[in-house]
Amino acid sequence: MKSNQYKDYIKRSFLKYALSIISLLFVLVLLFLLINVQWIISGPNKRNHIQLSGILDQQLLLYHQGLTDLSQNPDLLTALSSTDSAAITANNRLLYDFTNAQTIRSSFVLLDQNGRIVSSNLFAGNQEIFHDSDIFRRMTSQMQEQPEKIFTLPSRLNYAHGQAGDLILGKAVVKNGTLTGYLFFDLLDSYLYEIIREYPLDDVIITDRYDNLIFSISRQQTDPIDKYPSGKYRMDWQEGSVVKVNGKHYHIQKSSLPGSSLILYTLVSTEYQKDLLLYCIVFMLIVGILLVIISLPVTEHITQKNLLAINELQKSIEQMGKGNMDYQLRSKVFDEFQKLDDAYRHMVMQREELLTYNSELSERKRTMEIKQLEEQFNPHFIFNVMETLRYEIMIDAAKASDMVQSFARLMRYSIYYGSTIVSLRTDIEYINDYLLLQKMRYNRRLKYHIDIPEELLEYRIPKLLLQPVVENSLVHGMKNTHSISITITGRVHEDLLELCVEDDGSGIDGERLASLRTGLESEDGYKEHIGLYNSHRVVRLLYGPGYGVTIESQPGSGTRVTVTMPADMEDYYV
Repeated sequence: MKSNQYKDYIKRSFLKYALSIISLLFVLVLLFLLINVQWIISGPNKRNHIQLSGILDQQLLLYHQGLTDLSQNPDLLTALSSTDSAAITANNRLLYDFTNAQTIRSSFVLLDQNGRIVSSNLFAGNQEIFHDSDIFRRMTSQMQEQPEKIFTLPSRLNYAHGQAGDLILGKAVVKNGTLTGYLFFDLLDSYLYEIIREYPLDDVIITDRYDNLIFSISRQQTDPIDKYPSGKYRMDWQEGSVVKVNGKHYHIQKSSLPGSSLILYTLVSTEYQKDLLLYCIVFMLIVGILLVIISLPVTEHITQKNLLAINELQKSIEQMGKGNMDYQLRSKVFDEFQKLDDAYRHMVMQREELLTYNSELSERKRTMEIKQLEEQFNPHFIFNVMETLRYEIMIDAAKASDMVQSFARLMRYSIYYGSTIVSLRTDIEYINDYLLLQKMRYNRRLKYHIDIPEELLEYRIPKLLLQPVVENSLVHGMKNTHSISITITGRVHEDLLELCVEDDGSGIDGERLASLRTGLESEDGYKEHIGLYNSHRVVRLLYGPGYGVTIESQPGSGTRVTVTMPADMEDYYV
């Protein structure tokens, strides 16, 4: 069975909170590391990939547009059909200007229809390598079949003197429907490196859609164990956006360049973050275990220190229970506990006579005041009804008979209804009978409307609570006016039941209103408006000083009386 002792509770609480803090720190460290991976690796890699992809795609589009435009340029067409040195010089200047204007520069080669090099910026030895390559033969063969198409192939030509390229783009030159030559641009590897090294990337790989490798920072990764055909590159995909290359893990971004059929990969190593995550997990586990081990003796020590004063106070109370009122706490006990012990000791010495006296006095006073106020309602009400009935008998005997019946119901409710607290429904029925009697007396001079939501009718209120308020509206509201309209409403707001009686009578001036409000707070009984005072006093006696009657009025604009009390459905205050 679980112990219910306070010292065991302190131990459990301390250990629980210590473990909670350790667990929270562990989760926060892991969360920080995961967010750190997103901030340091994933997010920057994605942004760098988008920027680099945009640059490469723009360059390829410019080269495609250049091949199309240059293949139709008059200077280039003249150089292919003429041996004039001036024409060849003009063509060289045209091709040099184009390549020098690009971010990624290239080597260019212009050949006539017989395969003779007309113009090129390649060194002589590199020109021979190009002319004798399988790439040249394959591309010229394809251009003869599709002269309008631009062809792209990876460059594998071992040029010397820093003219190594990565990607060859070529197009046939056609004049008047006849193939007259071939134009090639080989993107220089050094300029591509120059662009890529501006980005903090561990590797950048460019392939075509057939997995032919075009460019890679770490070229030794291509086909390391001859698993794929020579010149091919295949990515070893892992879960999510992580790849494994040469036994190491990288975060990867992949996209196709929109302006070509090339695919761009950007890789950032995750090895450091992975090791950091592992080290942090091991470190937090070790620290957590040590903290748990240390917490056990620390918990015991703190518990004993905290319970010293409580144990002394408990011993003192036990001694008081045995009649030993001279027992004193130890001097080391905190001042607050000493004061608590003194106060408790004083309370024990006086509690019996004080509790008995206060209980009896309070109950007698409460009972007497409520009964006295409740008895005041009936004579005051009977006088007004009998006065009305006297006039009605002389005017209309039938109506007088109805008034007697209504009056009988009211008397039964007032005299024989046993409980001091009744449902709002019962009291509203009483008010309705009362207003029917008054309607017979005043006829068209009186209009009234009762608007109480059905869901409020079962709330409990003091008996005869609203009748004095309604009567006050009739007596004082019609002093200086021919007719009056009375509206009775109710609502529940923030666990308070608010009942409102509002009339459009003559109202109350500011000085009288202030005097009336002051009189309601007097415990001697405010005689001029005894009905309002009785209602206010009953609510105060039953529920406390925070409740009661409030009055709002303007001369000539009517009066609004609101009764506020707890919204309850039980007879707690009977």
